[in-house]
Amino acid sequence: MKIYLIVNILSLFILNNSYCHHKIYSPRVEEGRQSLEWRGHFDLDDRPSKNLAHHHVLETEYSWTNFWQSELEFHISDLESTPLDWEKTEFQNQVQIIDKDYFAAALYFSYNFVTKDEGIDEIEYKYLNELKNKDLKLISNFIFEKKVGKNSSGSTEFTVSNYLQFLNPLYKEFFVSIIGFSELGKVSNISTFHKQEHQYGFQIEKDIYINNSEYEFALGFLKSITDAAPDNTILWNLEYEF
Repeated sequence: MKIYLIVNILSLFILNNSYCHHKIYSPRVEEGRQSLEWRGHFDLDDRPSKNLAHHHVLETEYSWTNFWQSELEFHISDLESTPLDWEKTEFQNQVQIIDKDYFAAALYFSYNFVTKDEGIDEIEYKYLNELKNKDLKLISNFIFEKKVGKNSSGSTEFTVSNYLQFLNPLYKEFFVSIIGFSELGKVSNISTFHKQEHQYGFQIEKDIYINNSEYEFALGFLKSITDAAPDNTILWNLEYEF
């Protein structure tokens, strides 16, 4: 518990020296797990409004029990119209409701304190799902996001993300997975396909051990299926577990 509080304080200082939606959450919770994570994405597009936009997330998490964990995220973004800026702070809670070797499920809730633009906050609900056998693991996140406050709209945005990991290493403990993100629009009025944002691609992952500490590293590439999404996106994730 003391370590978790220290990590939160350190994250605040790190943020002063330094928005990624590209995370697929596992429904599984491991009691006592603590971690620090830096992830982000970098867009490459032939449109100046999207080209070279990047987003960073600093995250810390702690699992209070074998079914409940909390996370704190700091989002920093750099878009064409804005400089590198602290976009929002996100507080999350996740409760695992099913825990089987071959199947797991969890419910997720977060509140986002938005500091950019009009400062309209957001609430986010997710259903997290995992199917697994000896060769494959498929994780799906079904995400509902709604803006809250007097200047917010009443609509809820719906997004689906998928992560298919091949459990046999590709080469010397390097693992490969297929990942995809689909932003479908408002629940009350799903966008036509060409207005939806769809990106799919692959990710290479490896656990790295340095001085008896474990680091999880992932590097991915996404390609757009629709024009509404950036043409290409490079993803990265570095997590330290203790």
